[in-house]
Formats: sequence, structure tokens, C-alpha cells
Amino acid sequence: MSTSPADLVDMAVKLAPRTCAFIAIAEVEQRANLRWAQNSLTTNGLTTSLTLTLIAVVDDPAGRRTATQTLTNVEPELLPHWVATLCEQAAGSEISAMDGFEDLVDAGISPEFLDLPQTMTPEVFSPIIDPLARGLTAAHDAGLTWSGYAQATLDSTWLATSAGTRRVHHQPAASIEITQRQTRADGVINSSWAARSADYFDLINVDELSHQLQQSQPWGQIDVVVEPGRHTVILTAEAVADLAIPVLWETSAREALEGSSVFSSADGGTKIASRVMGNGISISSDPHHELVATAPFVVEHSSGPSSSVLDNGVALEKTNWIDDGVLEHLMGPRSLSGRLEQTRPHVDNVVIQAQGSGSLADLIARTDDGILITCLWYIRDVDRQTLLLTGLTRDGVYVIKNGQIVGAASNFRFNVSPLDVLSNVIDSTSSTRIHPREWGEYVQRVVAPAITTTGFNLSTVSDAR
Repeated sequence: MSTSPADLVDMAVKLAPRTCAFIAIAEVEQRANLRWAQNSLTTNGLTTSLTLTLIAVVDDPAGRRTATQTLTNVEPELLPHWVATLCEQAAGSEISAMDGFEDLVDAGISPEFLDLPQTMTPEVFSPIIDPLARGLTAAHDAGLTWSGYAQATLDSTWLATSAGTRRVHHQPAASIEITQRQTRADGVINSSWAARSADYFDLINVDELSHQLQQSQPWGQIDVVVEPGRHTVILTAEAVADLAIPVLWETSAREALEGSSVFSSADGGTKIASRVMGNGISISSDPHHELVATAPFVVEHSSGPSSSVLDNGVALEKTNWIDDGVLEHLMGPRSLSGRLEQTRPHVDNVVIQAQGSGSLADLIARTDDGILITCLWYIRDVDRQTLLLTGLTRDGVYVIKNGQIVGAASNFRFNVSPLDVLSNVIDSTSSTRIHPREWGEYVQRVVAPAITTTGFNLSTVSDAR
């Protein structure tokens, strides 16, 4: 690119007239993927894209007026036109119901603001090529079929505001997912799934992933009939994350104050300081977490119930959304902090903690009678007022007796509220970085434990295998 992203955002905010506060966000997304099916590599690719989001803010005695435009074909010579046009559009727009009168923040200038990210090459996959080849060969020799993909990303964000902010953040991520299928002698097809996530592939142990999948092979050889109903289940950390992430998505301070949220109280307030989960369960976000570090400042492209473009550049710190089962904070912009002091901005990671220890194998060994659910999918809202969710189990439901897996059950449709699931925890593992099955495309930095929970409602049998 002839003009660097840092120069683009700097130019944009300097072009704005004094009567128009301005925000510019440049993002370079680098993607590398590797896919395989039927135990053979199929496709791979590398892509790079640049987007530039321009936000104009005009003051009015009645409130703020804003206009936003995201450009994918960025032509620097047209920046004066776009900036002038957006400021005009903002002046003629409706008053923003989501933005208050807060000034744009001056978060200073990052020393590395002008630095460009590393260019991603196919070498990003080098740490996993040999162990993946070993796994594919072993699967073929054992009569198993592997399909899946690996993806590396590097997202770079440059933020500039007319208040003086010049910040940059480079966010790497790497993930791998494998689905294993086996056909039994009676023709029944069983499947299992495993995944890992880290910042880089050299932090992912593919041999360990392969062993996990191979270990599940004998579990699917024996069918065990399990009737629908409420059961004691072990949820893998991935399944826990897929249920807990919707909890965080419902922590809108605005919606809680308006009475339309599971976190609204009957008296017209919120459930802040009330118990919403079991003892020992915590959900937090921390931009400085050692396993899932993320941008330490707010980046917002548009205003909404839980966000405001006026908060761009605001420094982020650790936020305990739910601490030891008690609701501590709700999500929202600075403009809501006057109505609810415990309002905090969104942070792009999720850290779920319980009070247990050990691994999933240890958790199974500590269970006398239960069902292991390895992952969930097709999760949908049923009732937002209670946070009731429905969905299906997928790729491995196993029966546990006396600390050992004795066979495979059918898949089920479930109907549960994550608040109930996380209120009924009786055992758990330590928390590790994981890759969610359902929400991994949207939430890539997650730490979670596996849990044992009681009363999990497996409502009906599913014919899916």
C-alpha cells in the first residue's frame, strides 16, 4: 500500500474542520487457512484486506449527531471529499440516542503507531505441518476419516481521533479444528471433534490433539440408551464457553435499565450485587490476561445499546462481570455510567473460572454416574428474559459409570439457561485457553474450565450422529 494505515487515519482526522470531531479506524486483516477432508489436504490460501472507517461527530445543544462510512477501496486522494461529506452528513443527521455529551478522549500516541505488522506467509503453518501429517496418516491407517481446517490471523488496528489519540494494536490468533468419523461394523457412523486455539501455532500441540481424537475411538463402539430428561453432565470447556458467551452478550447495561434483560430486576433496577450463578463461578474480561491478551483500548465502529463511538481510545482494564456468582458489572458506554456506576466497556476476550482443578480426564474419573457432552451447536435464544437457550449436542455424547466411559449415547436437543447450568456446578477443572465450537468464529480469545453440572435438560433425542 502506498499510504500506510497510520498515515491514512492521521490524515483523515487532520482534514476535519474544528466544528466536526473526527475518528478514523484503519484495519488490516491477514488470513491464512489450510483445509483437509477425507484425510487429504484440499485447499489453502492467504488473503489481506484493508478497511477504513470514518466517523464524524457534530455537537448540537440537543445532543450529538454522527455519521459513519466504512471504505474497502481506500483512495487517499479522496480523503478530503469523504471527510467533508461525512461532516456535512453528521450535521444534518438525527440526534443520536446512543451517544452522550462526553468528549473524545486523548489517549496519547503509541510509540509504535507507525509500525507495520509482519507480513503473513505460508510459513505460519510450519509448526503444525509434520504433526498434522502424522495424525492424518494414523487416522487413515486406523480406518478413521479426518476433516477440518487450521487458520492463522493477524488483525492490525490503527485508531486516531481529533482529540489527539493515536493508538495501534496487532492481534495474532491461530486455531485448528478436526472432526473425526468412524464407521462401525454395523454401519453406524460415529464422530468426535477437538480443537485448539493460541496466538501462534507453535503454542498448539497437534500430537496431543490427535491423541485426544484417537482416545475417543473405542468410546463409540458400544451404544448405551439414555432417556431424555434432566441429567448430571460433564461439559467440556468448549461447551461451557458456548453457553457462557451468550451470558456476556446479555450484559447490556442499557437493556437491563430498560427492563428488557435477564439482568433487569423486578423493582425497575438491575440485578447488580445479586447472585445470578453458583458460588465460585466467575466471568471476566481482561485485556492483559496472559493467555488471551487483547487490545487495551476501546475500538468502536458504531454506536449501539452497549457501545458508543465517543469511547474510542478509552483505556481498558480487567472487568469482573460476574464474580463468585454475583453480578458485578454490566456492559455499556461512558454515557451510561451516570445512571449506573457499574457500567464498563466491552473487552474482546472472555475468562470463565470455577474453583476446580485437574484435567477433563480427572473430572471423568471423579464422576460416578453422568454423561459427557463434548460440544454443542445450533444454539438459539428461546426466552431472553430467562436466558433460556436451545440447541443440539454434537460429535460425541458418552456415558460415564464409576469414573470410566462405558459407551456412547445418542445426540440430544437441550433446553437450558446458562445461569442455571452455572448455578448447579458440583465439580470442575482448572481453566485453559480453548476454541469454542459454536461461537469460535466470533469470539477467539476464551479461557474456560470443564464442569460437572446437575439437572441439565436433555429434552428430546436427536437422530444426528
